[in-house]
Amino acid sequence: MNLRNKMLFATLLASSGLILTTQGVKAETTKTDSQINQSITQSSNQSIQENPTTLNGVSRTNSDVSQERSQTINSAEVSTQNPRQQESDEKNSNSQNMSSNAESAIQNNAVEANNSSTQATQSQPKQNQQTIQTPQTVKSEQLDGVYTVGDTVTYLYYADGSQVKNRALAPKSAWYTDTCNTKNDGSTYYRVSTLEFARGDGGTYQSYVQPFQGDATVVYRTGSSIHSFTGYGNRAVYQGTDLPTGSNWKVNNHAKIGGKEWYQIGNNVWIPQDNVVINNGQYQDADWVYGVPLISQRPELPNGCEITAVTMMLHYAGANVNKMQLAQEMPRNSDPNYGYIGQPWDATGITIFPSALMGLVEKYAGTAKNLTGQGLDAIKYQINLGHPVVTWNTLHGFPYHALVVTGYDKNYIYYNDCWTNQSTRMGINQFISNWNTQNRRAISY
Repeated sequence: MNLRNKMLFATLLASSGLILTTQGVKAETTKTDSQINQSITQSSNQSIQENPTTLNGVSRTNSDVSQERSQTINSAEVSTQNPRQQESDEKNSNSQNMSSNAESAIQNNAVEANNSSTQATQSQPKQNQQTIQTPQTVKSEQLDGVYTVGDTVTYLYYADGSQVKNRALAPKSAWYTDTCNTKNDGSTYYRVSTLEFARGDGGTYQSYVQPFQGDATVVYRTGSSIHSFTGYGNRAVYQGTDLPTGSNWKVNNHAKIGGKEWYQIGNNVWIPQDNVVINNGQYQDADWVYGVPLISQRPELPNGCEITAVTMMLHYAGANVNKMQLAQEMPRNSDPNYGYIGQPWDATGITIFPSALMGLVEKYAGTAKNLTGQGLDAIKYQINLGHPVVTWNTLHGFPYHALVVTGYDKNYIYYNDCWTNQSTRMGINQFISNWNTQNRRAISY
């Protein structure tokens, strides 16, 4: 290879290496090129400074076009210097054009992306305008009652109306509620926990306080009295006012809290069920207390029907006692109003009356009621509460005999008899007549 060919080969090789490099790196013009083209570029830019053109929907200014024209003129100027340099510069110019085109495409894509982002940003306020406004609370009412879920699950919400995730109330479940929020769209929300609410259309609400008609009679120890309270349930506060045994009070409302009835007898004056019965009230047509144990007085207590009947009642109330224990524990006295006459396990035994057993019943049941002198309403009331009643009757040839009344319907009184060791019944009229022979003595809790 002669010297000319070698130099031409070296020039082509160098030029080829330059093209490969500029594929990955932006091509730069030489200082000489910049000096040669400076005046031409300025002239072109001054002549076409305004009127942007559009390419593929993306705006490009005429300064970009001027730059391209300058590059074209530069190529023409440089190509007049020498043929070999022209060939090299043409390849370099092609590489620059490729890089410039790539950069322009990148810029175009960036502009398109920016335009797309701008369009999305501009459309966002419209979407916000279409968003349903959260209902606002216009009234908050203090309650004291129970929210009961309907037939399907009910979802929970925060106070602002937003839904609680992954939490709901089971169908038919009951929840205490103390607040009802009404929204400006008419919807209601009941608070069922500290921060959570259930929609009103997902269940039903019932206040603890309900209208009631009847007369409350205090049936505590003779000569004693019971407390009345301001408020009811866990809100009850004793203000120092007591009601004497035997007094009667008109009931306007009642509330059942924690399984216990409370009765309103005045302006926010309440008494619990513990030591009262309701006469002239509303009772179940038929009701029974199931599960009262049947205990025989014989053979250990041939004259101990009263304490055996009381043992059955206390067993049902949950007391862990037996008839012999209570027979030993009950008071003794020559007056049956204060204690048992004689001994229940031998022939000396006679009887004991309800007033003398009040302390024993209250000790093991927590409360005690002397129902002596009350009527059938008092028995029905106690059975409706789920409390059996011990009554004094005249049966089996004994002047005094005690039964445990466990239920009633429109025709019969149902009871446990510790003498016969049977659960049986008696017609209502017959029972009342028999009970009258003992001055309607009875005791319960």
